[in-house]
Amino acid sequence: MEAQATATATVKEALAALYHHPDDAIRTAADRWLQEFQHTLDAWQVADSLLHDESSNLETLIFCSQTLRSKVQRDFEELPSEAFRSLQDSLYVLLKKFNKGPQKVRTQICIAIAALAVHVPVEDWGAGGIVNWLSDEMKAHPEFIPGFLELLIVLPQNEGYHHCVAPRTMRHADLWPFVLRA
Repeated sequence: MEAQATATATVKEALAALYHHPDDAIRTAADRWLQEFQHTLDAWQVADSLLHDESSNLETLIFCSQTLRSKVQRDFEELPSEAFRSLQDSLYVLLKKFNKGPQKVRTQICIAIAALAVHVPVEDWGAGGIVNWLSDEMKAHPEFIPGFLELLIVLPQNEGYHHCVAPRTMRHADLWPFVLRA
């Protein structure tokens, strides 16, 4: 837990240096460190934690939402299989949290959820897959429709994202039949 707190503090410091330090060399070093950090296992938890933290500023939210989106798209295999449900729950909470913005953050969360749908079998979203899950959520929580609609828009765009690690057969066989029936 202490390692995560240290990593979280370092991310905040690096972001502050990147966006606010007057020295170009320090900004460049901070940028390099942040890019390297995005490829670590710690990035999953730190990004998620900072997105849930009410005190995170816009720069932190944008960086962390981009990091989480990238991790889901490219590094999903790093997670143990049982982590799907907690990741899904966290992304759902974040989608509702950022329903009204900032839009850049909400878009990254939507793309992360769409990428998650590419990686996991349809059954993991319940009967009918992510589209039926999304339809049920829209009916149950109409106050979050802007975020849900954005997710619906990015779903087919993400299906064709070739950098996702999910097998091509899974992407086509599991996602599209439900998108087309919706």
